[in-house]
Amino acid sequence: MLDIGFILLLAAWSAGVGLRVLGRLRQTPEHPADALALAVPLGLGMLALAALVLGEFGALTPGGLRVVLVAGALLGGREAGRGIACLVRQASFPEPRVPDLPFLIVSAAALVGTLITALTPVTDGDALCYHLQVPKLFLERGAVAFEPDLHETVYPLVTELLYAVALTFRGPVACRLVQWVLGLAFAANVTAVARPSLGPRAWWAGAIALLVPAVSNGMSAPLNDVALAAFAAAALACWSRFHHRPGARSAAATGLFTGLALGVKYPALVLAGLIGTAITARTFRPVRGLGTRIKYKYFKHIYAAIALAVGGVWYLRAFVHTGNPVYPFFRQAFGGAGLDEVLDPIKRPMAVTAWNLLTALGPMTLQPERFDSFSHQLGPVFLLFLPGLLLEKAPRRVLEVVALGYGCLMICVTQRQSMRFVLMTLGPMSVAVAWLASTWWDRRSLPGRVLVGILLATLGFEASLAVARARHGLGVVLGLEAAEQFLDRREPTFRVGRWIGANLPGTARIVGQDHRGFYIPRPYTMELAHRRRTGLGRGGESASEVAARLRQSGFTHVLLCPPVPETAVEFDPTLGRLLAPWLEGRRPLFREEIADADGVTRRYAIFGLAEDEGAVR
Repeated sequence: MLDIGFILLLAAWSAGVGLRVLGRLRQTPEHPADALALAVPLGLGMLALAALVLGEFGALTPGGLRVVLVAGALLGGREAGRGIACLVRQASFPEPRVPDLPFLIVSAAALVGTLITALTPVTDGDALCYHLQVPKLFLERGAVAFEPDLHETVYPLVTELLYAVALTFRGPVACRLVQWVLGLAFAANVTAVARPSLGPRAWWAGAIALLVPAVSNGMSAPLNDVALAAFAAAALACWSRFHHRPGARSAAATGLFTGLALGVKYPALVLAGLIGTAITARTFRPVRGLGTRIKYKYFKHIYAAIALAVGGVWYLRAFVHTGNPVYPFFRQAFGGAGLDEVLDPIKRPMAVTAWNLLTALGPMTLQPERFDSFSHQLGPVFLLFLPGLLLEKAPRRVLEVVALGYGCLMICVTQRQSMRFVLMTLGPMSVAVAWLASTWWDRRSLPGRVLVGILLATLGFEASLAVARARHGLGVVLGLEAAEQFLDRREPTFRVGRWIGANLPGTARIVGQDHRGFYIPRPYTMELAHRRRTGLGRGGESASEVAARLRQSGFTHVLLCPPVPETAVEFDPTLGRLLAPWLEGRRPLFREEIADADGVTRRYAIFGLAEDEGAVR
């Protein structure tokens, strides 16, 4: 419950700061829900940028963050109260009838399921190796330093710095809840984008977006995919307002949210370019007089300048540290700074051809395991219903929104073909599906009712996935199982980390095969990243020489964890094979076979790297 209280306070704080900034820009939406939908991610984005400033000055400490939070509370406390009160006064709930009631029921079920999962101790692999490990490292150092063996430390890190705040005052469960709130902001901003076209049914679009399995899954995982979708949807909502009422202030607001999206994840570069292109395209429309064309060019420059000022700091930081503003991608374009592995052909299981890009939604929907995993699937809604746009005369606004979203998807999958990288494209497509459903329902025809019924049944299936996912952590949430017990049986590195904390000195520095280092209470380096950077083992070194080089790099212990069998999961056994002759004469300090939540058993072993530590005599 303390984590829920923390996230409610943080959301209120963010709403106040965001409303204050929107008010200064005179861009507060008329509808109170739309205003809060923009204000919450804006406030969170401002908090992340403030944390970045603290980190650059070596002041990313509890005291420094308290100063920021107190200042924000003084700045936006009154606005938060007014905004929430206005929303409560003007709140209207759907009438209890078809089809509003089924939409409401499936949405509520998914929200409850995702909230239960979000209150469960963290076992997500990517979170433990990157999204939580990076802020943990920053907090240990009190600075946003670049760690060469953890290249994610120079990524855009808006989300991870929000996790730094959550870790400072609560813990990893609070980081899950940050994503849950951002998922709500995503759905609310999709609703705002749909409002001009759908009126009181605009929330259908938000519900459709929320129920996408990849979104509901991401809402309860401390990653950054839903965060990108939330900031991107806010940018699109501002672009929609600019589209309706062009002006310097609306262009500035669009640039502000686009810049925040650029600070979350690299795919936002595609969105930024497409929004800029859409603004530029308006200068070529038939308009009255040269002055209007000049104004639109001026608006375009305002948008670009503010987006660059807000989001460009992350790319400048990466360039300063590595010589590559989008490190580690596109190394050939930046003098070799980067990693080829991040764009390895295995990341693109589908050939990049014009036809495949145009029809990418099909295989990504029907074969999710090829592109990421079943749990991060897009669901069947878009593939089933988007083709209906070819048979209906949709408003120009709807067509422009869906074209921008699908164009973004097509460009993104030329590089990385993962559903997690394209969640930001689902908002525009949800608007189109909601418009189709509303149009079909209003016809009062049997085929229209059948189509809407199929849509609701499909959404019910998607909601059931979110509810089913919650079963794993229900015991913890209900107090039937302690968090430590849950982690002990589902997260191997928690058990290993507990032994390390009890048995290894505080000066220990570990290099290991497991990518998940968050629960290890000593400085931890993934050996694969270290070998890629240093070339260790490529020069034909003997096992003793490999161990000596690890000692020279400052490591005191090595952690091995081969799965049984080695082919059970993707695993690189190179380090174990390099060290095998040296390890034959040594006794492990720790050895245990541990199964993870997926049923994969690993043989964990920790060896001291000192020449006489663990040697068999």
